[in-house]
Amino acid sequence: MSSLRERRSTLIDDRQYVGDALCGPLADFFVDELVSLWSDAAPPTGWALAAVGGTARRSLTPGSDLDLIVLHDRKARPADIERVAQALWYPLWDADVRVGALVHSPESALDLARSDVAAATTLLDITPIAGNTDVVGRLRAKAEAQFGAKAKSMLALLRSDAAQRAEQFGSVAYLLEPDIKDGHGGLRDIDVLAFAARADAELQGDYAARADDVAAARSVLLSARVELHRVTRRASTKLLLQDQDAVAAALGDADADVLMRRISEAGHSVAWHLGRFWAGVDRRSNKSRRPERVAAGLVVRDAELHLDAPSDSGVPLALRAASVAAANGVTLSDQALAVLAASEIGVDEPWPGESRRHLIGLLGSGEAGLRVVEALDHAGLMVRILPEWAAVRCKPQRNAFHQFTVDRHLCRTAANAATLVRTVARPDLLLIGSWLHDIGKGYPGDHVEVGEALVRAIGERLGFGSADVEVLVAMERHHLLLPEVATRRDLDDPGTIGFVADLVGDADVLDLLHALTIADSLATGPSAWSDWKARLVADLVGKVRRSLAGHRIPDVDSGIGDRHRDLIDASRSGGIAVRPISAQRCVVVAPDRLGLFRCIAGVFALHSVDVVDAEIWTSEDGIAADEFEVRRRLGGDTNWKRVEADLAAASAERLDLETKLHEKAASYSRASRRALSAEPARTDVLVDNTWSATSTVVEVRAPDGVGVLHRVASVLEHLGLNIRKARVATLGHEVVDVFYVDRVEDADQLAQIEATIEAALSPVRS
Repeated sequence: MSSLRERRSTLIDDRQYVGDALCGPLADFFVDELVSLWSDAAPPTGWALAAVGGTARRSLTPGSDLDLIVLHDRKARPADIERVAQALWYPLWDADVRVGALVHSPESALDLARSDVAAATTLLDITPIAGNTDVVGRLRAKAEAQFGAKAKSMLALLRSDAAQRAEQFGSVAYLLEPDIKDGHGGLRDIDVLAFAARADAELQGDYAARADDVAAARSVLLSARVELHRVTRRASTKLLLQDQDAVAAALGDADADVLMRRISEAGHSVAWHLGRFWAGVDRRSNKSRRPERVAAGLVVRDAELHLDAPSDSGVPLALRAASVAAANGVTLSDQALAVLAASEIGVDEPWPGESRRHLIGLLGSGEAGLRVVEALDHAGLMVRILPEWAAVRCKPQRNAFHQFTVDRHLCRTAANAATLVRTVARPDLLLIGSWLHDIGKGYPGDHVEVGEALVRAIGERLGFGSADVEVLVAMERHHLLLPEVATRRDLDDPGTIGFVADLVGDADVLDLLHALTIADSLATGPSAWSDWKARLVADLVGKVRRSLAGHRIPDVDSGIGDRHRDLIDASRSGGIAVRPISAQRCVVVAPDRLGLFRCIAGVFALHSVDVVDAEIWTSEDGIAADEFEVRRRLGGDTNWKRVEADLAAASAERLDLETKLHEKAASYSRASRRALSAEPARTDVLVDNTWSATSTVVEVRAPDGVGVLHRVASVLEHLGLNIRKARVATLGHEVVDVFYVDRVEDADQLAQIEATIEAALSPVRS
């Protein structure tokens, strides 16, 4: 006879059960096994074995814990308890089954449930498996009565737990890598809804009205969890980018985007219904305040906006109600949303100024406006306000640099922009441009090119004048310009500043792009914005503004020579010095020579120091003083004395950098270097003579890894090219390194630079 492990694996691998269709058969399988184990354990008369948690609710997945409880009488002997428990748990553990094992008397179980919400909810679904079914039934009835008697405190604990999980795990609806169990709008929140509804009959009626929507969302999320466990063979609850294609294929979705859109919509639904459920709880527990009329036909009651015989209809009313709700810090009531959803669309094109002002007011309300947009979206009103919204709604981005779906990113950017309206001359254009800047991501093709046409059409439809429409289009066309130039080009080169000034055209557009850059970056993800990037962008904006005002951008002395005069003087005797300036910045001073930058990059890589920016300076008598912005790859502090010693050894060729870097790269596990991207990692090299009048610019995009900067610098040294300036950036799993080197005019030599760097980095050897 096959083992429990083998029988379980056979069932899990049976593809006649797809998604949550596996949960029932898996639960039945374990019940049969447990009945047999219970019989073999020969427990004393009157004892019972019961299922709790997901086991009782028949939501078992391949990686789920088997939640069980043994119920014994109060006078049970410890030896009997240990014997029965071992007879049950050990065969399961031996088969690698994860077991959540409890042993209680009915009295001790109820006593624990009086103060522990997890224990209290566990008993609400307790289901007999073997033994005395009556004792299980009586315990469940008493647990339900006890829960109802403590309903107010239990509801508060459930709500607090849900809020803490939302803060810790984020949103299932909006994150690109959602936690489908613990995230806001996930499977645990579905359980919370069901438990909370058990508090009394009125709440059960509220839950019943939501049950069909919640059940449909549960099927989507539970199916994804089942196939995630099958694909990864792990009890993971976070759906990573690298696993989404396989899970989508297992569920029969056309691709991962289809799967993630379904998951986002399910998370939206669960989060919405949970939020409305808590709003109903609040209405019942708080004394209703007198309604406050806040605008014609609009009243606020119980922290929600209600419609009171409004005179207009359709989209104009939706915009007016939404902007008024956001301005008052409340959301739209179910009554308001139902009326608006049933209204006819009555908006003229182009929009009248009042409707446009209401949209701008909604977006300008920041976080409050964000909550109102979520309500409009749930009611299907966002696509009526902006038909193009349908293409970006719940749309994932297969990009490890982003953390949100496209729609959430757009709304998050607009909310961030609302905090920056005082920095620009046209706050209305900042808010609309921020909200629309990535609207092209919902359509095939380059999202910037597609977005330009969309923004032009939308701007005209919203009733903006032709000049304002052109500004909105310029914001869309150039929304990536400032961060890309600031992090990749020489900001001391007048050619760089002139290039940006020509594209931007005037100071007002420059200010709008600056504010949009900040709002966009903050809405992208934690790695998209930093003090370092903020300083570079601000430096670029300042220089471009002076250029637009007609001031010549002079050649700038970086001041490195004055700041490090003592180290420079000491290095004239041939010494090398490495000194920290701050936690993220250091200076290296040494006699200049071809290959110095390569040695520095290699030694930094050996010490897990990532270079994110480099400022290179050389004195007239040949002493290099290079300042570096750095990050620790593995955290912790850097031993700069050891770095200095290794750099001296490498410069004197006493340290074999190539061998040491190869050994270090090999020590990193394959998993730690795997790029979270739907596209295979590749290396792109651009060699350009148009960005600078005095240098050739070499831009390298490559997968991040140990020693990438060193390998590129080695190629440039081999080709006899001196590095005059460097810009280094890490974008998620990718590095973008830009080098200003000695001017090269020969076309064949330019092609050789490109080919040699690509050969050095492809395939990636880190």
